[in-house]
Amino acid sequence: MEYQAEAIEILQQAITILERTESLLNRIESEYLQSANQEWINKHAAARIVNKHWQTLWQWTKDDSRGLIEGIHWQNDGREIVHHAELLKDWYRNRHDPNTHLLVVEQFQKARQPKRKRAS
Repeated sequence: MEYQAEAIEILQQAITILERTESLLNRIESEYLQSANQEWINKHAAARIVNKHWQTLWQWTKDDSRGLIEGIHWQNDGREIVHHAELLKDWYRNRHDPNTHLLVVEQFQKARQPKRKRAS
């Protein structure tokens, strides 16, 4: 009888641990998927990428010589300007080599184009 009580208690503890683990894994998965799907980021997150104030970044979007292209690097989502995280990172990394960045932009645009079905 005593062994059964201990076994039941151990099983209950194991179930509690498994439930907590499942809850934690669900939270981690949710946060991962949210960050993975977050291509467009707000001005504050974008400013952290370029290590500048968001107003400086906003001024750069207005300066054509900077190479930030509307619809590629940034867009107005109706409420505020948002920035494409990956392209902004690459732009900043390659700001002294714009041709390299333009190749990345071209690859990005090609990957975004819908695939055409071949005629049979």
